[in-house]
Amino acid sequence: MKKLLLSTLLFSCVGLTAQITENKIITDRPTQAVSPNAVPKGTIQIESGLLFERSEIARGFSQHRNVFPTNLFRIGIAKKLELRVVNELVSYKTINNSTQEEIGKVTGTENLQIGLKYQLTSNDAAVVIGLLADARIPTGSRGISNQLYGVVSKLSLAYNLSENKSLSANIGYNNVNLDFNDEGLVRYGEGNLTYTLVYGVSLSDRVGLYVEAFGDYVEFEEWENNMDAGMTYLISDYIQLDYSYGWGLNRVMNYHAVGVSVRLPK
Repeated sequence: MKKLLLSTLLFSCVGLTAQITENKIITDRPTQAVSPNAVPKGTIQIESGLLFERSEIARGFSQHRNVFPTNLFRIGIAKKLELRVVNELVSYKTINNSTQEEIGKVTGTENLQIGLKYQLTSNDAAVVIGLLADARIPTGSRGISNQLYGVVSKLSLAYNLSENKSLSANIGYNNVNLDFNDEGLVRYGEGNLTYTLVYGVSLSDRVGLYVEAFGDYVEFEEWENNMDAGMTYLISDYIQLDYSYGWGLNRVMNYHAVGVSVRLPK
């Protein structure tokens, strides 16, 4: 299994074949991967959605995580370069599985995430390549934020297999347990290696389907592997709807997500 997962890392994001054109919106939703494509200079794109997730956090206990909404703001600040801001309002609820009793609940904002994406190749290149680097700032609500800084980085590639089929992937590293003291940066833990591998099919100019494998090599000690699948629907060249469902492969987890993405006119 590890050999298979490591081999997927060699492909390293998302991008359904029909979407790789400047004339249509290109989104980072609904997959876990991010596309290698930057939004055009001078444009603003808003990608928003709702997520309902349940996962087992200890034997006999589960956590319900609802995000309402998650907002990604993408701003084209230069050719092939975008500014990214992520803001999320979330609710966490812990449940005793045997009694269905609610143990605790907290609602508030996650840490603010700000970063850049740079597209290395053109949209019509054989392989579209992009780099992403984000910083997480401890601005979240008490009980939700870990009050630490974080970094998220990804290498993203997308390749068209045919006119209506694509293969794309991310490989990345994140560590959201960073802080500073008088001596400089303090790192709590080794962080996680992350991967995604996405197969996309365009059924028409408006409808796309995908299936994705994704996961983390947590603290470089243990794999957490998952799958998801979903669809996108283009209402117009600048408005997209999406739906996705995800589940854990070696852990108890599942989620539903719906979203809408809009590119504002220049």
